[in-house]
Amino acid sequence: MSHYNTLSGTFSWRDDKIEWPVTSDVGPGLEGVIASDTAVSWLDPTSGSLSYRDVPIERLAGIRSFEEVAYLLITGDRDREEDELAAFRSRLRSSRALPNEVVQLIRSLDPLIHPTRLLRAGVSVLGCHELSGDEDMSGERHWRELRVVGQVAALVSEIARHRAGSEEHQYDERRSLAECMLVALLDRPPEPIEVETLDMLWVLYADHGLDAPTFTSMIVASTLADPYYNVVAGLSALRGPRLGGAGEQVLEQILDLADEVYAVDWVHEMVEKGGRIAGFGHRIYHMPDPRVVILRKQMATLARARGRGELFTIARAVEETATALLAHKGIHVNINFYAALLFHLLGADGPLVPVMYVVGRMAGLVARVHEALENPKLYRPLSQYLGTPDREMDQGGVE
Repeated sequence: MSHYNTLSGTFSWRDDKIEWPVTSDVGPGLEGVIASDTAVSWLDPTSGSLSYRDVPIERLAGIRSFEEVAYLLITGDRDREEDELAAFRSRLRSSRALPNEVVQLIRSLDPLIHPTRLLRAGVSVLGCHELSGDEDMSGERHWRELRVVGQVAALVSEIARHRAGSEEHQYDERRSLAECMLVALLDRPPEPIEVETLDMLWVLYADHGLDAPTFTSMIVASTLADPYYNVVAGLSALRGPRLGGAGEQVLEQILDLADEVYAVDWVHEMVEKGGRIAGFGHRIYHMPDPRVVILRKQMATLARARGRGELFTIARAVEETATALLAHKGIHVNINFYAALLFHLLGADGPLVPVMYVVGRMAGLVARVHEALENPKLYRPLSQYLGTPDREMDQGGVE
């Protein structure tokens, strides 16, 4: 039996003799594998710190708008040249004017279809309108145009309007992506605290390593497919309850709790019977998620402003009780807990939460794909065979 370490990069399947069976340091779900080099963001698994392009997240969330942070992630320009930033912002905002055929497709479907399905369908049809038949392999140029970020935001706005039974959304290029989204959700001009909150949410969701949608998109991008294929693939990895669906589960659980006393009893009951409390646990963090500190404070502020202080009190009771019971197992509250409640206060129902947060994640996704296309390498991992390599066929035939 031979052994190879996938992290060393020294083993060659072509040049080195293989003795079967082999063992590997690769963990389930590719745990521990370094799949790419990046300068986009750094998530320190030992301290929990998170930074974008070497800028700590604490110096961005609540201070910079999502459009500014998208510019930082995608261009890598930390100096923020005003002319370049203005041009970038203009490209993002102008791309929100969707072809009428795409809007009508969304409108022709049942508004109760899950928003992730509607968004996936919208992106797919949008690609048919954006690219002609002979442009299917020109993906790199279209990634540089950055249109897909603004287009996803526009599609989510339209889906929210359709879901609410409202008329088509009219875009104003003077409004930021966050302002336009809030107009679509609230059907009125947003208040400054609402814009601040949505920008903060999108900034905190903008990048977080190779999560399933981002990694899926990067795999597709490695084939040099255009952005619309990549985003559709990434959205397909968003839907499940372990990722995008987690925010929906938070609202299903928390909004049913009558008060903090009931909330404490509910947490004890859930933990005792081995149930799962949505918004707790993370594949990377075995310490508190640093993004939670920022969102918890914003949740308290927005809940009070909305006259929903009891919702924050209940959420805090759930967090404190669950932490006391689960922290010794390395299970802590994650970003989805308070983020889902903030999206709720901004007018989004549970099924809208996954597509709301993916608008922010598009910035990191585009940044990482654009970075990978500078030196494209087709993803082709190996699998470990568990059978017997030299088994002979049964000579007796099939009965």
